[in-house]
Amino acid sequence: MTAELVAHRSILVPIDLQGISRDTLETLVRIARLLDRGLLGLMLEDIRLQQVADLPFTTEITLIGGRERSLLRDHLSQRHSLVSSDTRRLLDDLAHRDRVTLNFENAAGRRLHTALERDGQLDIFFPARQRWRPATAGKLARGKVIRRLGIVLARTNQDKAVLDTARLLQQAGLTGELYVVSADPLERAQLDSLYRPGSRICVQANLHCEPGAILRLICQSGYDLLLLPRDCLKGIAPDVLENALDRTGTQVLLIN
Repeated sequence: MTAELVAHRSILVPIDLQGISRDTLETLVRIARLLDRGLLGLMLEDIRLQQVADLPFTTEITLIGGRERSLLRDHLSQRHSLVSSDTRRLLDDLAHRDRVTLNFENAAGRRLHTALERDGQLDIFFPARQRWRPATAGKLARGKVIRRLGIVLARTNQDKAVLDTARLLQQAGLTGELYVVSADPLERAQLDSLYRPGSRICVQANLHCEPGAILRLICQSGYDLLLLPRDCLKGIAPDVLENALDRTGTQVLLIN
């Protein structure tokens, strides 16, 4: 970890073979600029895919055309290099445009494990996996970077930071609807700090702060972005959490 990143808090984003859409990267850069954060792109080589590629006669079936394609190590490396270079170039352009500090590191491993091994002061942005989904056009979608923002308050040390982040996103007009999932009822001052004329705030104050409830919240989330305090992930097996992050259609920003 460089001295510059330690001195200036950053948001880490793991980037693997599946890549990240332009819209998601644009949202991430706008959030980083608003929060006065730098960005750290963690360029990941997934060792699981390399292990698969080393197996004899390994192939994959493409979604378009149903054709078989080789998963030999050289071919996989070429695909990894292409996705990494394209994502890196796009993120670099967006960060330069919005004057956001950007650094990159290379690592090998799964995105959750590798990201959590980094300095605990880093917030971590997990992009949703890219899938075919119907468009959800609507009045709130126009002009809003984050149409539905969900935040979790789970009696952790990071709850205040989660509230502060949501407040800044609200005040900047980047969100359309705010959904607060809390273990306790919110105080009036907390609600007042989140309110913005024209915004809609929904509060659910019955969160059970146990691993199963947090996992269901991640997997079944209907939000465009979910702010999670890092401490609420305690007690969740890493492989189970990795699977939940791979399945959800929601971007997740882990607040440290």
